[in-house]
Amino acid sequence: MAKYKKISKVLIWIFFANLIVAVIKLGFGYFLNINSLTADGFHALTDTLSNIIGIIGIKFAAKPADKDHPYGYQKFETIAGMIIGFLLVVIIIRIITNVINYFLYPSIIEISTFSLIALIITIIINIFVAVIEYRAGKKLKSDVLISDSIHTRSDIFISFGVLITMVLVKFGFPSIIDPILSLIIALFIFKSAYEIFKMTVGVLVDKNVVDRNQIVEIIKRADNQVIDVHKIRSRGKMDQIFIDLHIITDPNLTVKEAHDLSHKLENVLQESLEKYVDFVCHIEPNER
Repeated sequence: MAKYKKISKVLIWIFFANLIVAVIKLGFGYFLNINSLTADGFHALTDTLSNIIGIIGIKFAAKPADKDHPYGYQKFETIAGMIIGFLLVVIIIRIITNVINYFLYPSIIEISTFSLIALIITIIINIFVAVIEYRAGKKLKSDVLISDSIHTRSDIFISFGVLITMVLVKFGFPSIIDPILSLIIALFIFKSAYEIFKMTVGVLVDKNVVDRNQIVEIIKRADNQVIDVHKIRSRGKMDQIFIDLHIITDPNLTVKEAHDLSHKLENVLQESLEKYVDFVCHIEPNER
């Protein structure tokens, strides 16, 4: 599918951008013994791993529907997004471990002007990556691109925090500010993980995706033959929604007229919601 090929291309070039950022941060973090920069580097490293997971997820999601999977494989993209969230949880645990080690084995931080410049460069790259990926995710209605952009976006705020800490240490502030910032970084990552889980879990457990009242309004406005709408259910992703409902209409409609009405309602829903709608309509006669 063309959509999934476009998503894969976005993930591939973002992978290389994230790899450059991770190498720079980890290199300076280890070399200069800066826990917060190292923590930020590991967070950036998960961006590259999340890109790989995203590419694999997209490969499965692009498979067409078959006898065993009549609804298709699109949820593999959502599963990939959820795995990205779990990667963030692993990084949180690693950061907390590093903070504990700092208090057990205190060390002196040395900050160079060159390391500050390197961090600023990575921040610029991250801003570029996060903005482009989020826009692509919205345009292509991709769960994995949006999940990955949330992951990358948190790097921007985190890196700004690391930059501020490095500047403060360079001007004489105590080194303890480094592990404190690492914990703050962990909170930012936790927030990012929560956003990802909230979005992906909703899709996987078939959370309602369209407000019931909105559907009723669209259906009743579409055709005056619809007397009532009930038993409304919706589920799905940003690019594909499944809606099933019951409508009450004139009992004298022919089978063809009822069939045409159902198709008309499906088209109206797609136009109103501006996305693909897989629509199932159970038609009931008005017995009043």
